Amino acid sequence: MSRRLYWLILVLTVVALALAACGGKEEPAATPKPAEPTAKPAEPTAKPAEEIVEETTVEEPEEPAGPCAPATEGPLAGVDIRGLEFDWWHQHSGSREERLAEMMAGFNGTNECGITVNAMNQGGYNDIRDKMNAGIATGELPGLVVGYQNDQAFYALAGGLSDMNVYLDDPTWGLTAEDKADFFGSFLQQGVHGAFGNQRLGFPPNRSMEMMYYNQTWLEELGFDGPPVTPDEFKEMACAAADANGDGTGGYILRDDASAVAAWTMAFGGSVLSADGTGYVYDGDATVEAMSFLKGMYDDGCAYFFTEGYPNPEFAARRAIFTQGSSSGLPYYKGDVETMAEEMGKDPDEWGVTAIPHPTADPVQNVYGADIMIPATTPETQLAAWYFIKWFTSPEVQADWVRASNYFPTRAGTGEFLGDYKSENPQWAAALDLLPYGDYEPQLISYQAVRDAAQAAYNEIMQGADAQAILDALTEEANELQEELMGEME
Repeated sequence: MSRRLYWLILVLTVVALALAACGGKEEPAATPKPAEPTAKPAEPTAKPAEEIVEETTVEEPEEPAGPCAPATEGPLAGVDIRGLEFDWWHQHSGSREERLAEMMAGFNGTNECGITVNAMNQGGYNDIRDKMNAGIATGELPGLVVGYQNDQAFYALAGGLSDMNVYLDDPTWGLTAEDKADFFGSFLQQGVHGAFGNQRLGFPPNRSMEMMYYNQTWLEELGFDGPPVTPDEFKEMACAAADANGDGTGGYILRDDASAVAAWTMAFGGSVLSADGTGYVYDGDATVEAMSFLKGMYDDGCAYFFTEGYPNPEFAARRAIFTQGSSSGLPYYKGDVETMAEEMGKDPDEWGVTAIPHPTADPVQNVYGADIMIPATTPETQLAAWYFIKWFTSPEVQADWVRASNYFPTRAGTGEFLGDYKSENPQWAAALDLLPYGDYEPQLISYQAVRDAAQAAYNEIMQGADAQAILDALTEEANELQEELMGEME
């Protein structure tokens, strides 16, 4: 045998032995071998196969976290919201809807998560309620929906809402302590339902307020410097205006709805909602005193009922020196006062808004409004909806929404972004200063029906029925209805 052939056989034998020692095995045809590396193969080694694998494994580089990457810890860990799209059912129409569409286009085109929100007008609150109830039954729900607090209770009873406490307090996606403190406290608390284990079923995007409208020019003509603070001052001024007219008008136009009952109860230092948020207390001292006070004004001819249309034309025509109503009516009061002045060929009366007269040191204002809710859909859609809520309720965005809607913001920090809006709308600015004194009406599932009962009780008192007896009966009726509806949970 030649030396060359000898060495060739020897090399082939060594190679075969090396392959056998490493467990070499032919791959099945369905799993092709990867391409051979172009670099020089490593020299044979005597180390165990396990160590060889450990040394030759190359770890994949981690993907950069990015601003919208899923959280790595907490209850929302792993939930990916990037590129999500969902619908938002709302009730806004006209110029508000037009401006909202512009804001939505801005959000959809710039948010770093690539989320798309389709803002869709679904009619009024009743229409939205019907569609939500149908959606809960079929499972076809939007990512966001607008509604009042008693609506939240109905949806929650059917298992149709998510608890926003999970998002508010999340270490990655939640609000900072500073952001939470920037919201007016009662506004954040209004969406928390004691009857549902303190779940947060709604979040406040904007608010309106019950206010007292007054005619400053007329007050000065009657010898008063400015609007009343206490109930006694209020009655004195209203009676003076009624005497000046002498025809049964001129004083204060009574409001008999449930929001008025709640507003006067708050002003007198009480609440129609129980301390634990699960029932009603219409029979409290504050409600009895407030209703008795208004009955006294009515009996003395210093207050009267007006049920034909809205009170702002009566106010503009000096048939009432005081009216009570929502801050959302500010543009209508302004327009009516200016129209009346033009028709009479004189300068418009100076007018303003103030707190509901109160015997307490500080006012307490009935502040209300619909919330944004997150229906129970998927973890991804729910978190994406919360991401949008954080954007929509940020101070800068709230300032844009104020200009579009004339609503009040829900954060104190919004004021610095309003520019000249406050100086251009002095009555709105005066009301803005009252927001820190806000309280809220019941969020209970029965409140829609109880509102009718409260209105009936108010009118019975004004017709001469004993206030305490009527309010005792109202409290009992309201709580029985609440227990009946909540019993469906069992």
